Amino acid sequence: MEDLSAIVVFTRVVEAKSFAAAAPQLGMTASGVSRAIARLEAQLGVRLLSRTTRALRTTDEGAAFYERCRDILADLNEATEAIGGARRRPEGRLRVATSVAVGRACLMPHLPDFRTRYPDIRLELLMSDRPTDLIETGADCAIRVGDLADSSLIARRIGEMRVLTCAAPGYLQRHGVPASIDDLDGHSCIGYTKQPNGRPLAWMFDTPDGRVNVDVDARLTINDAEAVLQAGVMGLGLIQTGDYLANSYLQRGELRLVLPDVIAAGPPVWIVYPQRRHLSARVQVFIDWMTALFASCAGFVCPFERPRLAAAS
Repeated sequence: MEDLSAIVVFTRVVEAKSFAAAAPQLGMTASGVSRAIARLEAQLGVRLLSRTTRALRTTDEGAAFYERCRDILADLNEATEAIGGARRRPEGRLRVATSVAVGRACLMPHLPDFRTRYPDIRLELLMSDRPTDLIETGADCAIRVGDLADSSLIARRIGEMRVLTCAAPGYLQRHGVPASIDDLDGHSCIGYTKQPNGRPLAWMFDTPDGRVNVDVDARLTINDAEAVLQAGVMGLGLIQTGDYLANSYLQRGELRLVLPDVIAAGPPVWIVYPQRRHLSARVQVFIDWMTALFASCAGFVCPFERPRLAAAS
């Protein structure tokens, strides 16, 4: 191809998910965008996009080509930034995908600090509880919790959760405080499920004898982590939740920590991003900022001696 315009058009179409949405961003008409993609496909001899009346998706060849195109454009931006001295002050759009719970509980409270440090970065948060395809959404990186599926993405572990068992003070006054894992049998427990069959996740505890998983008799099961937290605050029963979610409620006294001696280490937290030779300065500073944030955050990888998480008595 004679210039970079073709790959700019292609990458913008993939990220916008339609010719019509990409057209105004490119200063073109939708028909002009369609013709540009058709010429590119003819030049390459492969179909890059699968078009239906309801969706526009990359083919396998298109997905691979998109990754290469992103690398080319990223390298070009890096070269431009280096020549212009902008690497000392990262700027431009940074699109980050994350779950709703992590976005609200972990990122939102600390965004003023990020904005102060990097005022020229235009941050876009894509918060969804559904798995996010970085290619389809055009995300530069994503925050993910738990075990990762095999993929071509590069993963950097930045922390891990702790799993806390909590209840509202009113509930504990009415029903008593469980003194051991066995005492859970006499309590109303609120389950959390991520499974299509609705079965709640087992509760986890780390004891001197090792990890113990307990299938609690959940009187209420919810498939949203924040709703589970709210049910606990309302006094509907015991809950088990990530410390990053519970911390502020514990500090305000709306929840109380129970079974503090068997708090379990929960799932790891990762930042994932596409493979490329060079990370943009925007992505690199965000990764470094998140790593430092999670290392210092009370809800992640910190000593258990946290006075504000006072156990119920």
